[in-house]
Amino acid sequence: MTWSWEYLPSEQHVTTGAPTDFLAAVEQRAAELVRAAEALYLDGTSYQGSGEPMR
Repeated sequence: MTWSWEYLPSEQHVTTGAPTDFLAAVEQRAAELVRAAEALYLDGTSYQGSGEPMR
């Protein structure tokens, strides 16, 4: 099993025409989600299941 996508479009294809301010906001939100996941699951290898809901 692999987590790779069957269709992996280029960054240029996905972001063409999007305003730079919007792209910066998306990148910032994605970084926030990563930090939240890291704080909730300090050891990602031990993660199993859906986990306890965040409040």
